[in-house]
Amino acid sequence: MFKSHLFILSRHCKRLFWGAFVLTAALSASGQSGPPLDSLLMQLEGGTNSANRGPLLNKISYAYYSYKLDSAVYYAKLAEAEGIAHSDTAVIARALTLQGSAAASAGNMPEAIRKTEQALNLALSISDSVNIANASNNLALIDMKAGNAKRALTLFQQSLDHTTIDTLGRIYTLKNIALLYNHSGDETASEKYMNQAIQEAQTSKDPKVLQMVFYTKGKLAMGDRAQLDSALFFFEKTISISQKNKDATFEIQGWINIGVIHREAGRQELSRRAFQKVIALSEAIGYPFGIFYGQMGMATSYLDESAFDKAQEAIQQIPKNYPLSLGDKLAYHELLVQYFRNTGRFQEALATQDSIFFYKDSLASTEKQQELTRLEIKYEVEQKNRENEILALEKEQAEQRALYQKRRGVSVLFVLLTLLTTSLYLLWQKRRFNLRLKEQVALQTEKLRKANKELKQSNQELERFTYIASHDMKEPLRNIISFSMLLERKKELWEGNQEAVDFFAHIKRSAKQMHTLIQDVLAYAQVRGGQEKSQLIPVDLNEVFSQIEEALEPQLKEKNARLYSENLTFLKGTPHHFYIILKNLVENGLKYNESSAPIVIVRQEQKVNTTQLLVIDNGIGIPNEFKPRVFDMFYRLHGRSKYQGTGLGLAIVDRLAQSLEATIEINDRSGGGTIFTIHFPN
Repeated sequence: MFKSHLFILSRHCKRLFWGAFVLTAALSASGQSGPPLDSLLMQLEGGTNSANRGPLLNKISYAYYSYKLDSAVYYAKLAEAEGIAHSDTAVIARALTLQGSAAASAGNMPEAIRKTEQALNLALSISDSVNIANASNNLALIDMKAGNAKRALTLFQQSLDHTTIDTLGRIYTLKNIALLYNHSGDETASEKYMNQAIQEAQTSKDPKVLQMVFYTKGKLAMGDRAQLDSALFFFEKTISISQKNKDATFEIQGWINIGVIHREAGRQELSRRAFQKVIALSEAIGYPFGIFYGQMGMATSYLDESAFDKAQEAIQQIPKNYPLSLGDKLAYHELLVQYFRNTGRFQEALATQDSIFFYKDSLASTEKQQELTRLEIKYEVEQKNRENEILALEKEQAEQRALYQKRRGVSVLFVLLTLLTTSLYLLWQKRRFNLRLKEQVALQTEKLRKANKELKQSNQELERFTYIASHDMKEPLRNIISFSMLLERKKELWEGNQEAVDFFAHIKRSAKQMHTLIQDVLAYAQVRGGQEKSQLIPVDLNEVFSQIEEALEPQLKEKNARLYSENLTFLKGTPHHFYIILKNLVENGLKYNESSAPIVIVRQEQKVNTTQLLVIDNGIGIPNEFKPRVFDMFYRLHGRSKYQGTGLGLAIVDRLAQSLEATIEINDRSGGGTIFTIHFPN
């Protein structure tokens, strides 16, 4: 009895994970929960720009996903076709991600792997962080279910690496890592990542994220009978938030688990009330999955009390007119066997048991097929790469043959004059040319192979260095700071010794300087040389300014400073780039400022050929002889004893500006201070 019900929960949990991740993708793509489905459909019917049709179809697909899977797949395929028609790789990747999620929800894991692997390869080819994170997360969920914990963790980490500016995607990934460790039996690691997800979710104050994190916390607590009351608390919080958001799907999922908890605690009446809420809410929104789980829960509860007539009535109301997954079918037939046995209908129970064996064998075969599909896809990718190399070589050979034909055409004129003599020469020259051509092709092929191998090794070494810098180097510094503070608190060891006090202050100051230096070096190294045009978007500089003003509020209050903006509109780039550029320049204006009332102004000006972004301060200024060198790495005009810093801030600003094809000019401000002018070509 308990086994059957646990299988229902397992199936439901799997569908929720995939639904939750599709929500992440939708939120990441738009920055908010998005317009209602009716509004999106009206936009589609009213006609839209052909370039915007693909993204709109993807939004409609995500909106349908939570309650009408076939419609979600239909619109995802339309979006894929639009992306192919307009060569929009990002649209294709997003549509394939949705199709992979839908296949996973339907239990078709080989198709889910195939579609999601295709989406990940496309996203990697254009460095599309949102789709890289989504596809990596989805593949990790498949591996986690299949028991491949090591590969799942690698993919989750890849997803986390691409959600540095995507708060919602980052929280969902942290939540999934917590689930992975929980399934692996590492409760300490699971609790660590779950608490981090909850903390960041509460900071974000996004209700959809909060309800997902609380729901997951409830599921983890539900795995321990001693924590059922805690699980009940988190599911009630989930329902409360879902009701405020009018998110009936999540509310249904919360009630399903509350019904299970009450049933396991022997509170059958409360359990059935919860499942009745599930059925009522599901019927109101046309959600067949909820009706299925609700009636299954009702039937199981009645069977626990031997109320067989009512159990039969609930079983008869279980919807079967929609595509059931193998897991759903197995759970349903296990319930039937339980009912037939309890009512003495052993012949029917025996007949139904054969179906259970069939569905279990099918599920086992599906899981084995997953690994085979991954290998097939890997082979297809490698085969495609080999085909591309062959095409490149064939193109080079064709160009060489075309060149040869041109030379031969010139030679024909000469052949007319000396036909007998030159005919033998041409045959010899042709053979020699073909031999040389083959040698060149072989040589170039070998050079290409060696270059690819060296590039791969260089990338791996760079990744290892970045890992060491971001983890192995930071951890000892944090330990130095922490233990220095602990020693400093043990005053009985050094009280009255001023020299020890000075030593502790020097240790902490040096360690913090090293930590800041590592952060700045990494930031400088991670700036790419140039941005793809397709990755540049119109950025609202007023929004970036507000974020900077909020981040620097403590410094502004401490120095009695004022920060102003003038004529800020939109500029093409990335929000992250503009945030770092302007924040560094504003911080410089505050740091190198001895005025009693420091002032920093961020102004936008439109010129004939350029758009200028100016950062003006009333600080100490920069002498002319030093202006050419202020953008050099680690270059400092003043010692650390007077002004803290690493000498990398302006170097990072300059490199980021270059990546946006912009140039920086430094001028003195009349009355004292500095004007940094960034020129963006129109």
